[in-house]
Amino acid sequence: MSTRKSLIALAAGGSLIAAAGPFANAAANPASAALLEAPEASLPVGVAMQDAARASNERAISNVQGSFEWNQDALASNAELSKILYRPSAFLCADPAVGIAADGANRAERDTSAISVIAVRGDVEHEFAASVEDFEEKAPIAKTMGCTCGGNPADGRASANAAVSGFRLAALLDEAEPHEDANTITFTSRDGFRVSLPLSYVTQRYSIIVTAINGEDASSAVGCGNQLWLGSTSARSFARDIVSIEITHEEHPPSAPGAQESANLPNVGVLSGSSER
Repeated sequence: MSTRKSLIALAAGGSLIAAAGPFANAAANPASAALLEAPEASLPVGVAMQDAARASNERAISNVQGSFEWNQDALASNAELSKILYRPSAFLCADPAVGIAADGANRAERDTSAISVIAVRGDVEHEFAASVEDFEEKAPIAKTMGCTCGGNPADGRASANAAVSGFRLAALLDEAEPHEDANTITFTSRDGFRVSLPLSYVTQRYSIIVTAINGEDASSAVGCGNQLWLGSTSARSFARDIVSIEITHEEHPPSAPGAQESANLPNVGVLSGSSER
């Protein structure tokens, strides 16, 4: 068997370089030649002949090199975010209530005004009404984060980076002081839709109540009063227009995003891969 070596180098600055050594021609492979003459008895004749034909089409390549470059610092404009992630992809990317509200005439009737107060309650030591303006001053945060729909189409278009700012969800939790057995956090939108997540999930990653996107108020930028953004999470869990946060102990807490069968998968065009030594 001939030797094939492959090398793929990824550089954080944004380049992918691939190189491959010689591939063996199937004609030089005795097993392939034998298969062409007499298919294995254990395989259906049609399958064996297809395998043989595929092998006979392989050709020797002495050297292959290529490069791919990208820029992970690129930000999508608010117009792009609104068009790609908030309008046509509403049913894929957002909660169903938002998808319905975004459809047809209902979209024009949807309340997109800013939200000034968020109620925090449940199994906590301190229930309170959180002033968004106060928490923007006490626990401000600004980060470049990614937003990708759970149903991201094959072209990957429903995925974008944005410079988001607002305040840390952790600051609300610290002030509320959840009970030790609390395991669930539920975000309620002003239209009544609810998103429940494991409490540990939101405390173990960047969790931001976003009030501005790319330097513009969320209400005018993308048409929502605020929005939860989570690090390394499909935008399916990005609750919008949050007016209430409830922390509770549940006998059966919700599963973490990505654990469901409908979890988002990267749409990368890699069909197969192998390594031989």
